[in-house]
Amino acid sequence: MNKKTIIICCASSMITSTLASEKVKSIASENGLPMPNIIQCKFSEVQGNLKTNKVDFIVPTGKLDKNVTENIPVIQATSFVTGVGEEKTSAEILKALKE
Repeated sequence: MNKKTIIICCASSMITSTLASEKVKSIASENGLPMPNIIQCKFSEVQGNLKTNKVDFIVPTGKLDKNVTENIPVIQATSFVTGVGEEKTSAEILKALKE
């Protein structure tokens, strides 16, 4: 199974993206999957990171403009902040990590 590279982003690249990063690491660890390479950044830095990295999917914690995603799959992780729908988001991330 290949190690995935994921962009996890939020407005400031601090609080909510750190929360989401920890959740993704836990999902990988709890399921015996390789720890993904996580690129934590601001929404404004996503395009630059896509140009310099081979990214498997993007996990924003807020609204990310579709124009910047360059057709890379996006798994919305607002639920990690609100607590509503976390299981669904975790299942989507687990599926993406296994692919």
